[in-house]
Amino acid sequence: MRFDTIIAGGRLIDPVQGRDERADLAIRDGRVAAVAPDLSGAEAETRLDASGCLVVPGLIDFHTHVTHRLDALSIDADAHAAAGGVTTWVDAGGAGAANFAAFRHYVIEPAQVRIVPFLNISEPGLACLEVVHGVIEHLDVDSVWETVEANRDLIRGIKVLSCAMRVGPNGLIPLRTALEAGAATGLPVMCHIGAPPPGLGDMLPLMRGGDIITHCYKGRKGCLVVAGERVRDEAWAARRRGVLFDVGHGAGSFSWHVARVALEQGFAPDIISADLHRTSLGSGAFSLPAVMSKFLHLGLPLVEVIRLVTAAPAQALGLQDSIGTLRLGVEADVTLLRLEVGRFPMPDTEGATEVLVQRLTAVRALRRGVVL
Repeated sequence: MRFDTIIAGGRLIDPVQGRDERADLAIRDGRVAAVAPDLSGAEAETRLDASGCLVVPGLIDFHTHVTHRLDALSIDADAHAAAGGVTTWVDAGGAGAANFAAFRHYVIEPAQVRIVPFLNISEPGLACLEVVHGVIEHLDVDSVWETVEANRDLIRGIKVLSCAMRVGPNGLIPLRTALEAGAATGLPVMCHIGAPPPGLGDMLPLMRGGDIITHCYKGRKGCLVVAGERVRDEAWAARRRGVLFDVGHGAGSFSWHVARVALEQGFAPDIISADLHRTSLGSGAFSLPAVMSKFLHLGLPLVEVIRLVTAAPAQALGLQDSIGTLRLGVEADVTLLRLEVGRFPMPDTEGATEVLVQRLTAVRALRRGVVL
């Protein structure tokens, strides 16, 4: 049997299938066509040597900003895909009802990578972030519903920013409106948290199973950890209801202290994401593998870290049958990573730096079998 590409000699890890083994992976017509211990006898147009690499499902960054032609914050997903090994980019509310059509036409459809959007509850999205995100007149459930119905093939959730800087005197109104829109459309809500008001303790009881808190290890007042020493009760209750907690590292949303306290108490993240945008590219979240490395340092097993950037976000998006795995027949989104040993200083966003003794770096990424 002849294949288009064979990725040979790597350590293949697919948490969905429980695979962690030396194996070769073959691709034909953009899909996974074979996985076997040794495909050296098979014919292929291209053979990629993965010796010394981890071969994993294409990484899914669950929190990014890639509406790069619509606002000043976002980046070009295609331009950064290879460096981070990310084949699926979840755009966290860059576009709202007023400009989603432009986002779809000018960014999503031409992209080589997969872009999965969350629709901002604010009609202009992040295009006017500093001015109107929390303005009540721009929070319209009907326009959200209409936009979702016209784009059901793409939109997988609703995004809301819920912190003092963004909502001003409106408190919980934007979050409540987003939750109303989520109920109307049947979609989960991703909630950005920050300095209160509103406080996390007030927001968490409103969240439903499947909704997402992003920036969960932020190190500011009103964060996940109370008094610097214990995970707040409302977070445990929310987790029991099925609320998901996403890292969303970014340029200002990760504290070594908060993350360590939470993990020591058993409050690990449900999803690891980098929150990539123009500012975070120059921070400790310059790539998704860099953020993954921090959680290796904090004690999460390698296979679990891989799961939190593949199978877990795929499940949260309702796309578990098509991404986040290397099962036979799925689109061949594949990432090659290298686990390096050394001394690697890594800052958080609160001024603290820790020295990692191992880190993950992206070697190569393929989308539908094509090298990015």
